[in-house]
Amino acid sequence: MEGIIIERKLVNADDIAKFYSIKKKTAQNRIAEMKKDPRFISSDFFRMSGRVWFPAFDEFIRQRDEVKYK
Repeated sequence: MEGIIIERKLVNADDIAKFYSIKKKTAQNRIAEMKKDPRFISSDFFRMSGRVWFPAFDEFIRQRDEVKYK
């Protein structure tokens, strides 16, 4: 089985949707949630082009799921 590899650190909603096997709209919604989180807005995690820094997005999802399943 071949896995999906994120080669670039800045990705868009399409790349996130492919990586997590989710719909593009869901990825866009998660990015919008992340932009509202003060822990992630304090640094340079977003670009005007709509790209997001993937390691930060991955951490956001991990923290979100951690709280969700406590």
